[in-house]
Amino acid sequence: MKKIGIITNIDKDPELTHTHDIAMWIEEKGCDVLLNSSLSRKIGRGVPMSSTDELYEKADFVVVLGGDGTILRVARRTAKYSTPILGINFGTLGYLADVEKADAKVAIEKVLEGNYKIEKRMMLEAYIERGCVSHDTQLALNEVCVNNANISRMISLSVEVNDEYINTFRADGIIVSTPTGSTAYNLSAGGPILNTNTELMTITHICPHALYARPIVVSGDDVIKIKVAGDYSNTQVTFDGQNGERVKSGDTVVIKKSRYYTDIIKTTDLSFFDILRRKMVAVNI
Repeated sequence: MKKIGIITNIDKDPELTHTHDIAMWIEEKGCDVLLNSSLSRKIGRGVPMSSTDELYEKADFVVVLGGDGTILRVARRTAKYSTPILGINFGTLGYLADVEKADAKVAIEKVLEGNYKIEKRMMLEAYIERGCVSHDTQLALNEVCVNNANISRMISLSVEVNDEYINTFRADGIIVSTPTGSTAYNLSAGGPILNTNTELMTITHICPHALYARPIVVSGDDVIKIKVAGDYSNTQVTFDGQNGERVKSGDTVVIKKSRYYTDIIKTTDLSFFDILRRKMVAVNI
């Protein structure tokens, strides 16, 4: 019997109508629906889990009802369990959640029939070096960004790749992106688009002061170090734009490819370029 987890962005399904409908349909297929205890209580269905980590560990795959932001939050938690994610787009523009709401049951049916493939997406891991102390490692599927939390104030950041000094840049910040994240914040900052089947990283400056500061593409096997080169009180490092920590003058943010991957379930034959073209057209409408 399949165990299917459901994670819902309640802002996207406030009445939980779609969540209840999909959960009931999955149960009718003879599968267990794993839900966090609060959501299970609200819709009166499913097997309640004591924590989301228990859900991610026990589920054969997780259906995420929301947008790309919801998938990013889930991805950082499911990666260590290698639990695949099926994203159902309840948002406005989905790169990760390429199954639309109306096609949710069709997509889940395909997974149950084995008619799908798994895309393994490279992730980043980063930690802060402060003196001789290394702080906790954080994961990111899209990007790690070092920037000034204050509006309209540049900071100086020194960049090294494999302990080789590149330069010190004055900018609003620096983004280190995965191929998955290359179409997100990185793209908005003028960075290159990378095919998601590659294992590369981009180093993209946010509004740099110097015209020569251009995006750099490096191998996924490289190690990037970004050091706060000035005395700033509001510098931060963020992970997928959702989690963040303060960094101080002299701190170094160490970024490299993670040993973990996000497993994305694909139930359509749309290629990376098909999805990219559709989304770009949608943005321009």
